[in-house]
Amino acid sequence: MGALLAQIVRFCGRTPLLAQLLRRFAAQYVEGSDITIRCGYAHGLRWRRHHRYVNGYWLGQYELWLQERIWSGLREGGSFFDVGANAGFFTVLAAKRVGERGCCVAFDPDPANVESISEQLQLNGFSWCRVEAVAVSDSQGFATFAVPTPGSSTARLSADSNLGTSLTVPTATLDELATKWGIPDVVKIDIEGAEVLALRGAAELLKAGKTQWLIEVHGPEEEREVREIFETSGHRVVFVAGQAHNPDAWPHTIEAVLFRKPIAQP
Repeated sequence: MGALLAQIVRFCGRTPLLAQLLRRFAAQYVEGSDITIRCGYAHGLRWRRHHRYVNGYWLGQYELWLQERIWSGLREGGSFFDVGANAGFFTVLAAKRVGERGCCVAFDPDPANVESISEQLQLNGFSWCRVEAVAVSDSQGFATFAVPTPGSSTARLSADSNLGTSLTVPTATLDELATKWGIPDVVKIDIEGAEVLALRGAAELLKAGKTQWLIEVHGPEEEREVREIFETSGHRVVFVAGQAHNPDAWPHTIEAVLFRKPIAQP
């Protein structure tokens, strides 16, 4: 029922008049107010609303197909890494799925995001989940992180001062994090073009072949590099964004999300 309602809300959001009414409704909520998510796979969870984040989080219909992939890829007692967690929507969704015997860890270096993720976890009593204020990359150390505005979904590892406020943040590799938290069943990565760096730091995790991957890529060159990393490590690429992808579509497609899983061995 939650998924069906989410589809209805998403349809309304794509209808100009209804979308305008939804935006007006959303603009009236009080900053920092708490609500219950009514639809999608996160329905029934509590959510603290902040104007800096998309309304799709608290409406529950945000990237519904990705919600379904995370939900179907996890089981009770499972583990989940949310790399580039933003407000923490997919973290709490996964936490609901794996239950208190499971483990969910959110990674995000933006202080505004860390604050939101911590709030959402505390609000729902998800004591089995953690948030680490680190940027996932190809080495351990420090790097420059550009934040256009607090909580922005386009914050990224970059030394370009034109992209916003620059922060010096700690970095860690997925192999190091898997040593600390255990091998995850599902990893979702959305870090605005640094996905290749993250995967270069995951050689052992890829070699283990026990993880399902949800990767968001941001251009044909990054897609080529990401595909090469997975295929070289014995994985196959499965598109789940609802359409077949080809490089000619990039001028009209801002991003494509890919699902990765190990090739079955004979």
